[in-house]
Amino acid sequence: MRNLEISLGKVCNNRCVFCATGEQSRNIRGWMDPEEVRRSLRKGREEGAESVGFVGGEPTLLGALPELVRLARELGYVRVALCTNGRRLSSRPLLQSLLEAGLTRVALSVHSHRADLEDHITGVPGAFRQKLSALELLTAARRAGQLPHGLSLNTVLHARNVASLPRLVSFFHRRGCGDMRLNFIRPEVAPDQARRWVPSFGRTTGRIRELLLFNETRLGARITLADFPLCRLPWELLANPRLRRRYLGEPLDLDTRVAMHRPSAKGGTKEFQWREQRVEYLKRHPAVCGRCPLRSVCEGVWRGYLDLFGEGEFEDGPRLARMAR
Repeated sequence: MRNLEISLGKVCNNRCVFCATGEQSRNIRGWMDPEEVRRSLRKGREEGAESVGFVGGEPTLLGALPELVRLARELGYVRVALCTNGRRLSSRPLLQSLLEAGLTRVALSVHSHRADLEDHITGVPGAFRQKLSALELLTAARRAGQLPHGLSLNTVLHARNVASLPRLVSFFHRRGCGDMRLNFIRPEVAPDQARRWVPSFGRTTGRIRELLLFNETRLGARITLADFPLCRLPWELLANPRLRRRYLGEPLDLDTRVAMHRPSAKGGTKEFQWREQRVEYLKRHPAVCGRCPLRSVCEGVWRGYLDLFGEGEFEDGPRLARMAR
């Protein structure tokens, strides 16, 4: 299924310390012109997209969102998704208006199972409580068949949650959400905070191994891992085809073209392929990767991570990749 992702604008009601839109993007105010959104939706359908996702910033702050969801369904999009911090979806009327308009999937951004840490990350006291209220409404909607393409958690893996991943996943699994995407943090978006929030892969690999063992033997949740260089994942995962199919996020991702609000661009909208953007501009391969048998299928490492930690820990990557095979 081909996917169109529309980044409606950077307006947000949170101030997350490691926001993936980056410090520079915080200065891009306003929303994409509604007519540009409609044009992007029509163009996406003409190019064969059957799925569309609305992202931000925080898209639920846009009053026209239900209308845009409805238009997407009228144009023939089968899958209409929303990525949100969830705070405004604690309001039943807003959520119901989106469901009635034709919303079929929600990805809820939450980065801790602890209220104090989530509120600190978002910069908003009470944000965690609002997110749990939204999750309760969303799980009820999913059980009622109103979210046919699912409900998932969109979680950044960072230095403050890496040691408690089984507890984090269990916490939300008990509350009805057993689908979680763990995205390794993008260091370059908050350089002044990077040393506090970015764990090394050396610290992370063993924790991922613990999480997978816990999930395989006790929980059975749907967990996908994204933005990890393959050689830094547990070799047991890479060596097992069933585990690769289950846990590696990038092979499961839809072919996605992004339309992003960018006032400096022609028409106020910048368009690009998301995978190409990651591989060509946001990530790179250390020199040693040229000897790695996984080089052609691995996206590489966030550039900001290499700026922080260097390339030394990847020296054994080719050897680990050969072991995994």
